[in-house]
Amino acid sequence: MCGVFGTIGDLPKEARHFAHRLMVELAIAHECRGTDAAGYAALTSRGRLLWKRQPGPARDLFGDADFAALRRQRVAMAVGHTRLATTGAPAINGNNHPHLAGDWVLVHNGFIPAHEEKATALGLALHSQCDSELLVQALCRYGERAGPDKCLSFGGKQSVLAINMKTRRMLAWTNGEMPLVAFRVEGLPGLWWASTEEIAQDALAAVGLDARFAEAKPGLVYRMEVCDGQVVIQTERTRATHHRR
Repeated sequence: MCGVFGTIGDLPKEARHFAHRLMVELAIAHECRGTDAAGYAALTSRGRLLWKRQPGPARDLFGDADFAALRRQRVAMAVGHTRLATTGAPAINGNNHPHLAGDWVLVHNGFIPAHEEKATALGLALHSQCDSELLVQALCRYGERAGPDKCLSFGGKQSVLAINMKTRRMLAWTNGEMPLVAFRVEGLPGLWWASTEEIAQDALAAVGLDARFAEAKPGLVYRMEVCDGQVVIQTERTRATHHRR
């Protein structure tokens, strides 16, 4: 339906060029999962969020001057998205990803049924027609611990990457209805995410890099942060399961 990808890590200056190239190639490779819109959000080591979204294929956005300028930034974590629109016209840019609420920025692959009714029942105000916004509003309301469980309880199809700008942590999860893989690139510090291994392999081949992969396990929330230059990952199983609708 859509594509999600991202990275977290404290990269030395000499590695940032390759990381930037890999993000561009990941964006282009994920066009097979949607070309209606594309977007990205990057959190710098100083806590500044740089983000952009627009209708059209990813190669247009990730090939422009704004994204090229990120090579001069020390990026601590970033997420990207390619969209195949389901709810919310991509011509209205507020319907596109990433979605922001409070300290959170989120990209989502999937579909949340009856999202407006669920938002109303919880008293959550949506500012777009996109069902994915429900997830970031729930994270904003319920926080880093209870938020993912609430999101998974909405059911539907979910693979998610989210950044908390305040705590400088990245979250990832899938309910098993949409693919999500993590990988570590040989010679490049940090942890990377993509929708599928096949898509990531296409991007890696374009840059001339190799990687080791692991599929995200349904119902597990992966919490990541950078400590002393290393990516620390904690996992927690939520009460909600991928069988709930």
